[in-house]
Amino acid sequence: MRSYHLLAILILINYCSSGQTLNLEQFTQDSLKIRRVKLVRPQFKLDNREAFVEGQALTINGIDAGVLLKDKLRFTLGYYSMKGSLKAFKKTVDSIEYGRLIQLNYGSVNTEIMYMDTRFLSLGMPLEIAGGTNTFQNKNITENKITSCETGVLIFANFGVSATFKPLRFMGLKGMVGYRKTIYNQVKDFNFDGFFTSIGLNLDFHELISDIKMFRLKKKYHRGDNISNVVDILTN
Repeated sequence: MRSYHLLAILILINYCSSGQTLNLEQFTQDSLKIRRVKLVRPQFKLDNREAFVEGQALTINGIDAGVLLKDKLRFTLGYYSMKGSLKAFKKTVDSIEYGRLIQLNYGSVNTEIMYMDTRFLSLGMPLEIAGGTNTFQNKNITENKITSCETGVLIFANFGVSATFKPLRFMGLKGMVGYRKTIYNQVKDFNFDGFFTSIGLNLDFHELISDIKMFRLKKKYHRGDNISNVVDILTN
């Protein structure tokens, strides 16, 4: 009778160990499918830039959205706007202060070659072609009155280098330094050439979806508790 009990115990142990091996193999295969490189990955970025124009820093805010192809080429479309007062055009005549206001709205085609991409840091070389309209208002500041208005077309290119720090797989802080070169400017007395800096929040929706899938996969195969799994997925 004891021999039968021993045999049953050995069969049960063998069955459990086989099941665990199969679960581990299947878990590994499913994990690799989730984390594999995708041909197309949706991208989104909130952007804040400082454009240096004739010694003055002007703030440009915008967004872009598009795709990352094979983890090597980022292609997005963007929209940006800038509004401010141009210090270089300020003057005082007969105790009356005059100034010039600018409002720039433009769209852009943004490309970026990623030449290094690690878990926490990626480096790239962006090139953007942008076009929009510039609206200038000459203002009598003393009397708070607009004296004239002029609108013109502006086409320019941005190029430089970028670095993205990714504390989370799906979200990173992206910085850029580059130069802006005017291709066509309808308003001749305004020179838009100059350096610019950028800091923005970059979102990778593929990584966000992958993290959610990994959490569900770990839960399915009972790999650790929920809190540990969330921490591991976000930090690894």
